[in-house]
Amino acid sequence: MTRSLSALRLIIFCATLVLSVHPALAEDFPLRPYYPEVPYITTDQLLADYDAAVVVDIRSRLEYEVAHINKAVLLPLGLDDFAQKLEELRPKPASDPLVFYCNGHSCAKSYQAAQLALSLGFSHVFAYDGGIFDWITAAPDKATLMDETPARSERVLSKKALNRRLLSFEEFEREAKDPNTLVIDIRDPFQRDVLPRIAGIRSIPLDPLLDLVTSRIWTEKRLLFFDAVGKQIRWLQYFLKAYDYFDYGFLDGGIRSIADDPALVRPVIEIDRTVASDQSMLLTLTADQRLDNADRRVVSYLLANVKFNNYVVIDMDKLGRDTGIAAPMLINSVQRLSSLGYAAHSLLQGMLIVRVDPRLAWKGKPGTALWQDKVREFNSAKGK
Repeated sequence: MTRSLSALRLIIFCATLVLSVHPALAEDFPLRPYYPEVPYITTDQLLADYDAAVVVDIRSRLEYEVAHINKAVLLPLGLDDFAQKLEELRPKPASDPLVFYCNGHSCAKSYQAAQLALSLGFSHVFAYDGGIFDWITAAPDKATLMDETPARSERVLSKKALNRRLLSFEEFEREAKDPNTLVIDIRDPFQRDVLPRIAGIRSIPLDPLLDLVTSRIWTEKRLLFFDAVGKQIRWLQYFLKAYDYFDYGFLDGGIRSIADDPALVRPVIEIDRTVASDQSMLLTLTADQRLDNADRRVVSYLLANVKFNNYVVIDMDKLGRDTGIAAPMLINSVQRLSSLGYAAHSLLQGMLIVRVDPRLAWKGKPGTALWQDKVREFNSAKGK
């Protein structure tokens, strides 16, 4: 253990030294110092190893359909059977580079996926932190953008184009009152703990929404969209542009930007949807000596905040404030709960998404067919 800690300190020291000599490295790739144990691969290196590499896109299907590396296999990081499917792609001891990528220099999911693969025993693992847009610029013939190969960089929507569509809540609320306007919540059901105090909101997750957008039924309407944290809208904009929508806008920062103001949001009211727990499972959890006090505080908070079936979605900053636990310890606790089989988790743009064992917490009535399916699904994902 001491030797491992010493090695880790040496890696961190070396990373710090490199960044002090090359400050541009920290600016261009800001996450590298935070994941010193994860090897990264540059665009030039990936181009050289392209034929041999196993490339894994760990984003959502929507993001993949907008743009992807041609040979990439879509394997979203939040999948329950992520580890099993990863081993089906490439055996753990194989020497072919196993490369994970997401959206760009500040997207942590490529590092998190590589970190997970390393912990599972995979060799020759790398994070491609240039992301899809660096790849499109460097290798358009090996990239697809909106079903077109080679990918044309001029079709990449700029931040300026997105920013022109962003609305403050005051603007969003004012425009929502127009009778020709549709307001659409594109969050997944388990993310919907609060709603803006705006009448007539339609809740349509992205997958069914895309079917409606591509059918062009709303081209004569003014469309206003909001998501959880203001990140999914960028990808939705590609489809709106491709299918000739011109009159639309997005809530800047998503629901997170107003979530703490009770004057602007209201809780989602559920009827007879209390959180139920299996007492024997709770006793097992309580008696587990592998959990420390921080772990117990975190799991108690999570179980008390299940919002949809067995899902918890919460801002990491809020979790830290409410529990009084620093971010590194929070991550350690959530990872320990996952490794011990009490939960599965993913991090997305500062939001923690946790799926707890349905027997520990279930929003609704346990024992139903849905509950039984989710218990089997959860156990299967743990390899039981």
